[in-house]
Amino acid sequence: MLPSVSTRYIALLGKPLGFSRASAMQNAALRACRLDALYFPLECTEDDLPVLLPAFRRMPFLGFAVTKPLKMKILDYLDSVDLMAGQIGACNTVKLENGCLVGYNTDGTGFVQALAEQIDFTGKNMLVLGAGGAARAISFACAVHGIGGIQIMNRTPANAQALARDLVHGAGISAEALPYCAQIPRDIMQQVDILVNATGLGMQPYVGQSPLAPDCLMPHVLVCDLAYNPSETQLLLDAKKIGCRTMNGFQMAVYQGAHQFERLTGHQAPYEQMLSHMQRRGRKGG
Repeated sequence: MLPSVSTRYIALLGKPLGFSRASAMQNAALRACRLDALYFPLECTEDDLPVLLPAFRRMPFLGFAVTKPLKMKILDYLDSVDLMAGQIGACNTVKLENGCLVGYNTDGTGFVQALAEQIDFTGKNMLVLGAGGAARAISFACAVHGIGGIQIMNRTPANAQALARDLVHGAGISAEALPYCAQIPRDIMQQVDILVNATGLGMQPYVGQSPLAPDCLMPHVLVCDLAYNPSETQLLLDAKKIGCRTMNGFQMAVYQGAHQFERLTGHQAPYEQMLSHMQRRGRKGG
C-alpha cells in the first residue's frame, strides 16, 4: 500500500542498519492490523538527532525505534522516559505523545521471554560481555525476574563498573565488574550458568569475530548472542563445537518487536505474523 496523506510513520534510527530485519517484520504487523502506517530504516548518527527529532515532532510520526549506537545517547533528547528505561539508562522505543518524545525500553522484556524458553534462570549466574544499552537492558530485566547474580566484562572498565553499581543499588542484586579478558579464567567460567554477548562482535560489520577465545568456553554454559543476523555468530559456532546449548537473538528480536509495536500503535501485536515474516527473511538471508 502506497503512503497517503493519512499515513503515519515509524523510523528506525541507528547505524549501520543493513543487517536489520525490523522493517520487514514491523511492516508485516502493520498490514496484518490494517493500519495506515509505514516503518522504515533511517541511518543516522548522534550529530543528526538535533535536526531529525524536531522534524519528527512536526510530522505525522507515531514514534521511532532506536538501535546501536544511539540507545543511551537518545535519552538526552527526550522529554521524558518511563521508570524502567530511566533505570536502565537506555531506550529503544520512543513514542510521540501530544508533541512530546517519551522513551521506553522493550529489549529487556524481549530477552527475558526468549531466555525463559531455554532455561529456568532463577538463581542462576550470568556473565554479560558488554555494558552498552542492550547489556544494560537485559541485565536489569533479568535482575527483576530472579537471576541470581550478574558479572559484567567490558573493554571500557568504567562502563562495566557503572552497570554493576547501578544493578546493586537500583535492582538490589549481586553484581560485579570483571577485567575484560578474551581468555576468561577457568575458575570464573565454572561459576557461570549463562553467558551473553552484547558487544556486537560477530554481527555485521564484525562477522567472523568473537569476543572470547574458543578454549575458555565450558559445556555446561548456555551461550547467548544478541545478534540474529548472522543466525550463528563465531561465538555460537565455537560454543556448539564443545556441546554448549546456544541461543541467538532471533526470539528476543521478535518479542521486543512485538512489545514495541504495541507501545507505538496501541494495538495488540500479531505475533505469529511477525515471527513467520522474520523466519522467511532469515531463509532469504536478509
